Amino acid sequence: MNSENREIPVCPEQQIMTTSQGDLSFRATGEGETILFLHGILGSSKAWPFQFAALSPTYRVAAWDAPGYADSALVADDIAAYEQMLHELILHLGAEQVSLVGHSMGGTIASRYAARHPSKVKSLVLSCTHPGYGAPASAPTSEKLAIRLKELAEIGREAYGKNRARDLLPFPDVPAAVLDYAAGIAAETNLEGLKRATRMLQLADNRPLLPQITAPTLILTGEKDAVVQPKLRAELLALVPYTQHIDMPGLGHAPYFQAPEYYNALLREFIANH
Repeated sequence: MNSENREIPVCPEQQIMTTSQGDLSFRATGEGETILFLHGILGSSKAWPFQFAALSPTYRVAAWDAPGYADSALVADDIAAYEQMLHELILHLGAEQVSLVGHSMGGTIASRYAARHPSKVKSLVLSCTHPGYGAPASAPTSEKLAIRLKELAEIGREAYGKNRARDLLPFPDVPAAVLDYAAGIAAETNLEGLKRATRMLQLADNRPLLPQITAPTLILTGEKDAVVQPKLRAELLALVPYTQHIDMPGLGHAPYFQAPEYYNALLREFIANH
């Protein structure tokens, strides 16, 4: 992909539903079997414009705002609370089964959900993700989070969002419009939502659950992903009884932005065949 500008498709309008833990915002469009996207820690339901555009002619495509993101209510910093919110969204969507695409943080939640609700998951895609950090409850707050909150306070949201987008996307290999779009999403992050999501991932430990996943599973890793630690990536590959693993050549931690046509083709082929 080159650095020329490209048009960003428009995401469907945000919708709000009521759950047992408060409001949950999401987007959905199209008809057919449901594909549900779960974003990473610097994302939102707006992270999937290329996927909405490419897949909604054939599928019903939905994406959530995780608890504490956009207009979704804050929940406890416990992955069980995020799993419950996801379950209520899937029930609300009315599909007997969904294909779950979980990216980074979203993949940690998706893999737990697939293990614990096998009847609801037709297929599973784990994108640039991990089993959770598995820290004890006594562990101090993440040092990386503290550094980022200090950075945000010092330079402001706009500059912070640009820094986070550069972490994810290898400019100038990515069009400026895509980098700016990703930066805008990161800049909108709710600080308390970020704190709780970071702590949730710090404490989450799906290792006992991952071998129980029964859904056909595609694991996507990025050859140049500098975010997911190699040890965590290896644990995911060792513990999930996956159907297919693809190490995406030349791609980093945001392949859905960096190479959307390639990423969408991988999703389309896997979901259609399973």
